[in-house]
Amino acid sequence: MKLNIDHILTGLAVAAIGGGALALSAHSSVSSATIASQFTPNDQAVFDRNFQIADRSCEVGYAAQELCFERTALEDRIAVGEPFPETMYPLALEWRAKLALDRKADNLKTVRIGQTLILMDREDRMVVDKMDLSPQRHAESALAAEG
Repeated sequence: MKLNIDHILTGLAVAAIGGGALALSAHSSVSSATIASQFTPNDQAVFDRNFQIADRSCEVGYAAQELCFERTALEDRIAVGEPFPETMYPLALEWRAKLALDRKADNLKTVRIGQTLILMDREDRMVVDKMDLSPQRHAESALAAEG
């Protein structure tokens, strides 16, 4: 059998399709990244502290998206291990900031109240974890990590 241009082109097409399928399957394979069930040090590091937005100073927020988080008295009403207060509506964390956080389990919802992030169970509203983003807490946790 003599090879002609049709055989060569067919062979190249099959190789290209096979290579593309292999690359696609490798790219879409399940990630081995862990799914967190509480906040991580990486989550704390996502947020910016002591920056300027327009003409005002911001203690903590997400500077890239011009989000400034203000302190509120409601933050102190929330405790780990207790249900999220029925009198408060759990507003989800701004999606731009949420995308930067480590991935959390699907049954958990990330909520922001003032300068505090809350991780709560979607079904029973139980508070699983709480992270204070204030510059003071950030400095304390950085010192503790250094030893």
